[in-house]
Amino acid sequence: MQAIVQKARRALRQPAAALAGSCVAGALLCAAAPAAAQDFYKGKTVIVLIPSSASGGYDTYARLLTRHMGQYLPGKADMVPQNMPGAGGKVAVSYLANVAPKDGTVLAGAYPQSLTEAAFGRRDLVKFDTKALTYIGSMNGEPYYCFVRTDARVKTMKDLFDHELLVGATGQGSSTSMSPALLNNLIGTKFKIISGYTGSAQVTLAVLRSEVQGWCGMGWSSVHGSAEDALKRGEIRVLFQENGEQNERVAAMKLDRATDVAKTEEDRRIMDLIYSQQLYGRPFLAPPSIPAQRTRELRAAFDAALADEKLKAEAARLNLELRPIPGAKLQAIIEDLYSTPEATLARARQALEPGSAMRELPGAASGAKPAAQE
Repeated sequence: MQAIVQKARRALRQPAAALAGSCVAGALLCAAAPAAAQDFYKGKTVIVLIPSSASGGYDTYARLLTRHMGQYLPGKADMVPQNMPGAGGKVAVSYLANVAPKDGTVLAGAYPQSLTEAAFGRRDLVKFDTKALTYIGSMNGEPYYCFVRTDARVKTMKDLFDHELLVGATGQGSSTSMSPALLNNLIGTKFKIISGYTGSAQVTLAVLRSEVQGWCGMGWSSVHGSAEDALKRGEIRVLFQENGEQNERVAAMKLDRATDVAKTEEDRRIMDLIYSQQLYGRPFLAPPSIPAQRTRELRAAFDAALADEKLKAEAARLNLELRPIPGAKLQAIIEDLYSTPEATLARARQALEPGSAMRELPGAASGAKPAAQE
């Protein structure tokens, strides 16, 4: 015991920075660690990468979070949003996983499909280990919908079995391309997918200009601005909801749901598995292998920010729905997904192949580097 105390006394004479990084000298030394931990974020700037272009749902949610979360980090911190679109959201997550410092000073928002592509999509396009990422939480779980121009020949979901519908999409691996492809493959709809738009705002603008007739794979919070006005004017409308969970909007609008027309129980299971990513519609991540204490701090700050009445009031003004999921629960959802039997995942991957239904927008990036989503 005396040797331990002497070692602790020597350690206490070290500079503060050295002391903060060590907890090997027993209880006397470790007692100093909490104060050092509280100072970690003091004077620091936390970058929050946004996987989309400016405007759109993901950008709006991320900027809302950065305005409120920093005050809840130990020592507090400035949080600065930075757009990093590309590859269906995978550019930002790849940077986070492979380049960003692993100390909790860089976070990233992510599209849900960025986290499922290694399971459902082209694994060669995923340059990070999804399971190794640190999950901070999700701001909202949000079902996807299909929207259509009111002058289109398709008036109901059943019409899609007889008539072709031209829909805009933002790139291979994005929800706007995977959603119509899934329905073509599993239930026999006749979507034609024009891929390569740079974001949700560009897709909706293309619909308003009659370049395409509609779009799928987009949450309600991403429908604002010109699209929201067009909905109110009756120029576009909701065709159906894509996931199987009933909600108040579906009930009020008496919408069809995609899983209602699944032809077999196996097809329904595949759809439920793919649509499960809508549980965590706005996830935020930290790099792999950050210190455990930093993970706890980030998760606690995220939870506190989402419980903040000022954030809630601002979200209401912006017409943003909040259904937060804590980081530990989000991590468990991802781990559960990747424990799915390979045969089931292989069937899901086949169901998401666009095949001849997709063609690239002239001048758009190739399939290997699709545009951002929202």
